[in-house]
Amino acid sequence: MIEIGTTIHLEPRNNLDASRVQSHLFKCRLVDKGENTLIVDHPMNESTGKLGFFYEGFQFNAWYVGKDQAIYSFETSLQGREKGNIPMFRIFDPGGETYIRIQRRNYVRINTSIDVALHPKDVPFDPFTALTMDISGGGAAITIPTGKTIPPNGLIRCWFVLHMQSGETHYIPTICKIIRIIKTNPTSNDRVSLQFVEISDKDRQKVIRFCFEKQLATKR
Repeated sequence: MIEIGTTIHLEPRNNLDASRVQSHLFKCRLVDKGENTLIVDHPMNESTGKLGFFYEGFQFNAWYVGKDQAIYSFETSLQGREKGNIPMFRIFDPGGETYIRIQRRNYVRINTSIDVALHPKDVPFDPFTALTMDISGGGAAITIPTGKTIPPNGLIRCWFVLHMQSGETHYIPTICKIIRIIKTNPTSNDRVSLQFVEISDKDRQKVIRFCFEKQLATKR
């Protein structure tokens, strides 16, 4: 199922492993395959470009993008080094039948409650904190707390708090456009639909990664 030359992304599976590395996302290239084994070049930190150093048995979540543009995910561990002209590693291949397939869409939206702080930018209102109903790489829906109000349109500043599976916490600053206020029944809180109009590429990738982790956990 996975072809030679495919880029594989690796992330430590637990906090103990994550604490041994400075950043938690690596990538490598598949150079050969064996029985229940994938042979990859030296994993490189996606943020710093530096080579990672791992002990035998180190556990990862792994994923790659297939030819059908779907994401395939599996759990793996480092089995050892492989002799060759370039530094190579052997990682465990649980078999294609165990891979989890996730259809890849632009900005997959997931239902989840995370903390967010909302502040005015070009429209006045009293700042408040709230919880999301859902989030994607393109925006979020927020539940408006009782007693709080927000203008029906305009731009606002938001800070989203992402708790990653690795144990990292990211605070994502954004400028959001108010798309609409969703009025529900009289006994329920209103909702506001927001679109990210200013967010760094690096922070957007963190949001997408957060959504991917949540979706993967749900499928498991």
